[in-house]
Amino acid sequence: MAKRKEKPAEEGSPAWMATFSDLMNLLLCFFVLLFASSTTDAEKIMRIVASFNPDSFSIMEAGSISLTEGQIISGGVTQLPGIESFMEHIGVATEAKGNNNENANSGADVGEDYKDTSPEEPQDITEEFDSHNPSDKDTTEQMTAESTESEEKVELSNEELREQAKELGEQQSAEMYDEISEIAESYDIDDRIVMDYNSQYVSLDLNGAILFDAGAADIRKDATMFMQRIASVLEKYKDCMIEIEGHTDNIPISSGKYESNRYLSTARANKVLEFVEDNAELIDKNMKASGYGETRPVASNATEEGRAKNRRVTIKIHNQISTSLQQDAME
Repeated sequence: MAKRKEKPAEEGSPAWMATFSDLMNLLLCFFVLLFASSTTDAEKIMRIVASFNPDSFSIMEAGSISLTEGQIISGGVTQLPGIESFMEHIGVATEAKGNNNENANSGADVGEDYKDTSPEEPQDITEEFDSHNPSDKDTTEQMTAESTESEEKVELSNEELREQAKELGEQQSAEMYDEISEIAESYDIDDRIVMDYNSQYVSLDLNGAILFDAGAADIRKDATMFMQRIASVLEKYKDCMIEIEGHTDNIPISSGKYESNRYLSTARANKVLEFVEDNAELIDKNMKASGYGETRPVASNATEEGRAKNRRVTIKIHNQISTSLQQDAME
């Protein structure tokens, strides 16, 4: 029996290899597309989207993409209908808008290329493009409004903190006022001092006629026991800031030792400070002394009774909040 004659092999690659090569090319293009889409370069993504438009299936390297729908934008960037929703879907909507604004408003090389290739560009196209994109001015105004609103919230918060600090300070001063009142009553000196308080301190007004002779700054001997008890009161609050202020009436001083009432009031405040420090364990850095002369009256200088009230030494014992603030300022 005669053998069947074998057919000669076909020239070129087998037919299945052509199909396989097409498949590989499609897969390669698919993964390249995925890789390109994974970047945050909004301009490249918009070019890819524009290239899939059935009415203009092309990507131009430096010129414009001609579309049936949408606007023509220089540099290959295209404003497609619904492009914002797509950009939001992939998470780069904000960057896409920013790139569009830069291409539309700056004098970049891309814009110049577009003018060279399309010199007869209608004016209304640019205006329509600008209407679809938020301007830098609108963005700046929005950011300014948000910043102002934030500052108002901060100011409101600071105001609330100040009110809370004031309330807490008044509460601390009130407690100190009650404590000092009890101590003064136990020392039997409550009838010789005038007490008051506010959100910063408790004040003790000492009558100048009890402490000093007219025109003098030395503490009288008969006021020594009284001042020792005052020193004992201050010792209990040695961790607080303590201010000692001297005050006089408005009658000019006749003594040649002091040039004016302010000098006299300062000398009296210093004498009181020295006395309490000698008779109690106090912290020197927490002590202050100052004189104000007749500048801060508490009563009218038109009567003798009012002038007697104005001739005084005021001791201010600051609460914890006020003390902390002053100590921080000193550091």
